[in-house]
Amino acid sequence: MSKAKNQKNINAQTEKKAVETVAKEEKVATAEIEEIKEFVVSSEKTRSERKKAEQASISAIAAWSDQKKSVAVIVLFAAVALAYILVGILACEINPVVVCVILLIQVAIGVLLDQNPVWLHACVAAANVVAGICVGQTFLMVAAVVVYVAAIAALEMLQRMGMLGRA
Repeated sequence: MSKAKNQKNINAQTEKKAVETVAKEEKVATAEIEEIKEFVVSSEKTRSERKKAEQASISAIAAWSDQKKSVAVIVLFAAVALAYILVGILACEINPVVVCVILLIQVAIGVLLDQNPVWLHACVAAANVVAGICVGQTFLMVAAVVVYVAAIAALEMLQRMGMLGRA
């Protein structure tokens, strides 16, 4: 009798989950249909207003002064570097000194090879991954490639804004 009762409860829970799943799918489908209807039925004026709102959000960042943009680039790079350090220390359980030295090496290589062709950067990234595989720390070295790319991108943005001169 207990087994029949348990089976009945399991069946009831399964039915309830199936009904909830169908309801969620219907909700998503309804929202998508409403969005399509809004686009098709909306007037040219409504579409124009929506486009202006999107452009205004893009223009808000474009309206920042060069100093604000450069600070934002530096802060973003610092966030990437801090994330790399935390990943190295907490997730990969590497000595903090080693993680920081690898970080500095990646940034230095990025700065030194800034004006070189893309294929050379790809070779450096591949070498990082191969080194990670060899020492059993693939995840750490893939994260180092992210730091390398972030360093090059930040340097390039700062140079284009005129904050740094080209070598």
